[in-house]
Amino acid sequence: MRRSRRLVRLVIATLALAFSGIALAAPAWAHAELVSSTPANGTRLEAPPRSVQLTFTESVDLVDGGLRLLDGAGGRVATPEPVAAGRTVTWPMPSTLGKGAYVVTWRVVSSDGHPVDGAFTFGVGAAPGAVPDAVGAASSGRSSTAPAYVVVARLGGYLSLAAFAGVAAFVLWCAGGARNDPTLQRMARAGIVGGASFAFVSLLAQGPYAAGRPVLDLFDPQLVRDTLGTSFGLATVWRMALYGVLGALAWQLPAVVGRVRRRVVPWVVGGVAVTVAASGHGAASGSPVDLAVVAVHALTAAVWVGGLVVLVLVGRSVERRALLDFSRLAMVSVLALVATGLLNSLQHVQAVEQLFLTRYGALLSAKLALVAAALVAAAVSRGRLGRGESPLLSVRSEALLTVWVLAVTAVLGTTTPPPTVAAATGSPRPGVTATADANRQVTIPLGDGRRALLAVLPATTRGSTLRVLVTTGTGAPADVRRVALKLANPSRGVGAIPVALAARGGFWEARYTFPLSGTWRATLTVEDRSERAVVAGGDVVVAP
Repeated sequence: MRRSRRLVRLVIATLALAFSGIALAAPAWAHAELVSSTPANGTRLEAPPRSVQLTFTESVDLVDGGLRLLDGAGGRVATPEPVAAGRTVTWPMPSTLGKGAYVVTWRVVSSDGHPVDGAFTFGVGAAPGAVPDAVGAASSGRSSTAPAYVVVARLGGYLSLAAFAGVAAFVLWCAGGARNDPTLQRMARAGIVGGASFAFVSLLAQGPYAAGRPVLDLFDPQLVRDTLGTSFGLATVWRMALYGVLGALAWQLPAVVGRVRRRVVPWVVGGVAVTVAASGHGAASGSPVDLAVVAVHALTAAVWVGGLVVLVLVGRSVERRALLDFSRLAMVSVLALVATGLLNSLQHVQAVEQLFLTRYGALLSAKLALVAAALVAAAVSRGRLGRGESPLLSVRSEALLTVWVLAVTAVLGTTTPPPTVAAATGSPRPGVTATADANRQVTIPLGDGRRALLAVLPATTRGSTLRVLVTTGTGAPADVRRVALKLANPSRGVGAIPVALAARGGFWEARYTFPLSGTWRATLTVEDRSERAVVAGGDVVVAP
């Protein structure tokens, strides 16, 4: 009982430390973000540029057709191929570029395999049609979460790693006699086959995901070649190769306890965990330390979750000595899991508010809650084991909770962390919709009775005045600290273009020239005096 209470106190203390660390943490890396472009967004040039250069916060990979140059009519301009070198993309421009306004739309892939996109404009001997951003850079219009097929492939990879790592750890360090159990034999083989298969599916799925293409293009040879040329593709190929090695070493489970294989197999499993980290958020910073932290997090989670599943499958046939050995192994895994999880949260979340106001933060909060519940179940199991009772009932609950942790982790691993270049923002609130009248005045609910009125006068490509008024539930002007606006035209392939708004008494205003006609998506970030932000949007129809 005392041990259970100590573990519960440890859980509470760890979570408190996590929240306090998040509150005090400095900004850290996430997905790639565009920090500067040459020419800068909204620049008017007297002569055509020789090249366009984009600089990101981390190394990026190009996708086929990811960079496009559009003229004032929305037509695509033929250009040479861009070149990526680390954090910088250099894109030669044609020498025949004529006078007029141009839109650059870009889509690249971060080191962690996630695509990011955006747009900016410049003009040659003409108005560029955009106001330079407050920080002098166009920001990305990033999707929050990957498509379902990418998430499912990632979850399958996690479960497969847990299946094999759990069996291997249990046989090598807890119950060597269990190597002859046919159920564990099948579980180990399912982990090997599933791990290699889901890695292959992830490799194919990355192409359409990165390029923004339909899933039906899964087997497009060009997309596969593009993926193989990225760090994500390299890590995934290595993972398939390592599972092949595991198949040769451990297809017959009893062979794992041999003198050589019992030393080699754990290192190969650790290598698989490294490839999991290298194809996700662990690769984003390029730091070996960050990669190691994520790899240890994945490995210890796999050992814990897989070991619990083993206990559920073998049931009451497990000897008490094996249960005690697994209890110690699980304790070491949990401590390493909590420590690396804390470091990961400090890397991606810079303020407590982001745990509630961003999708990434909400998923991270859910994961923390599930881990805490699983640790409580583990404490109950350990207490029952100490009293000589069977812990199988609480072990089943613990196993179910940890599988849910892996499911949330799969979604979390494909979700965009909060941005670090821009100020902190919130996530769109459910049920927020916008309405517009014939005069192009868009009403955007902000929650708590507040709303934003966005007026576009006139809504044409010949130049407009944009005005934003934020009001309270009574219709009075609301006291806000900052209003940020981004405009995108998804149907024309134009990502988010930032528009700098200037405070004009009770409202915010900017002059802006829409480069193309059509339906534009206006996204507003409204930040109050407490620096809490709400993000909402509405559509504006722009005439030629």
